[in-house]
Amino acid sequence: MVVLLSMQKNYFNQQDQRQVFICDQQAIYAMGCGQLVQAHPMCNGYRMLTSLDEIKGFDLGLSEGLLIIDCAMFDFESASVKKSIKTLQQIFPFIILLNEDTPDFILYQLIVLEVDVIVSRNMSSQEWNKAVEMACQSKVYFCQHTAERVLNLTQAMDKINLIERVNALSLYDKYILIRICEEASSKQIASELGHSKRTIEGHRTRLMQTLAVKNVAGLVKIALITKLYEHYLANPGWYASFLLAKTSSL
Repeated sequence: MVVLLSMQKNYFNQQDQRQVFICDQQAIYAMGCGQLVQAHPMCNGYRMLTSLDEIKGFDLGLSEGLLIIDCAMFDFESASVKKSIKTLQQIFPFIILLNEDTPDFILYQLIVLEVDVIVSRNMSSQEWNKAVEMACQSKVYFCQHTAERVLNLTQAMDKINLIERVNALSLYDKYILIRICEEASSKQIASELGHSKRTIEGHRTRLMQTLAVKNVAGLVKIALITKLYEHYLANPGWYASFLLAKTSSL
């Protein structure tokens, strides 16, 4: 095993070692990061940076450097943050460090900007080693903590998209969806809205297509998840059937 590790280190020394640049507002963590760099066979020393502008002064190519960045070094409120990240991606592969208080909207922006390696400060040493390897190979990698945040964010975005689709429905269709939740038949709804049963069934079918569900139970579930039915209970006057009579779009 010792021989194999020695051979691996010699291989990296000859082939893939990189100069590492650490740009971090947290000096103590940066020093610890530097120690990890020195111990990693793919890394050949490190330099501490106080700003990302300093990286432009080093004459190294994509295959020679690795950048470790505290996400707080970017101003995500600025319109130029996208350009800054894209510019860095053309210089070196890099690892983004998330802080405990990094908001989800920043994580979302990093994913949209196709940052390959995003990790949190509390990752294990094994995750750190994997992050370095994946960054050098331009492959996507999240540590476990970040992966869990990404999953939660994805689920939250799915819910937001669903709410937006429900909000975009006409008031007529919302009323039909609400009455379906109350187990009203198509015949009953047709009578309330002054249309034929066939028209209501057409709306119901279109609702299932728009909201990507297979049956009425799916429609009820969406009305509850998006709190449309809860809004109706609190504001019944907004959904008065006599206001919607004869307004079908079919």
